[in-house]
Amino acid sequence: MKGVIFLKLEEFVDETFGDMAWDNILNIADVASDGAYTSIALYDDEEFFSIVKTLCEEHGLKMKEAQFAFGQWIHDKLIAIAPKDVHQITDTFTFLRAVNDVIHIEVMKIHPDAILPEFIFLEETETKLLMEYKSPRGLCYFCEGIINALINRLHENISVRQIECVHEGDARCVFELIKQ
Repeated sequence: MKGVIFLKLEEFVDETFGDMAWDNILNIADVASDGAYTSIALYDDEEFFSIVKTLCEEHGLKMKEAQFAFGQWIHDKLIAIAPKDVHQITDTFTFLRAVNDVIHIEVMKIHPDAILPEFIFLEETETKLLMEYKSPRGLCYFCEGIINALINRLHENISVRQIECVHEGDARCVFELIKQ
């Protein structure tokens, strides 16, 4: 996983749980990097999960809650560094398509070693979108948090739920978005 995600996780933990929380979590999690992250370096995914697991244990959160909250928090930070083309998009469904078609293409130009999730669009009407979230990391709750923050930023009335989830025993993660 790219170091920028670890750096943003540190910011999230500091802002949400206080300045001492990050150091405490790192001491307990005993991660290989000792928490010395740089934005462009790659780190073992297990380090991320160890930190989030420790965060959950220390603050009484479920993994789903922690990932979702981090996803909501990081949305604005990702938008700030997104290609300018996507800043003009005012519709959630269109923006989600732009993640594959614009944002991830630009990320790969800069970071060809990045492992990015993929959205597979299964069904779309004017009011409904079914989308598979495909990633070896299984961060569907993190993704759900980002999607919810996107909907809020665009001031749309859309419900989001996972109708399939690998963490619930399904073969894949599928989001259903319905415009109200």
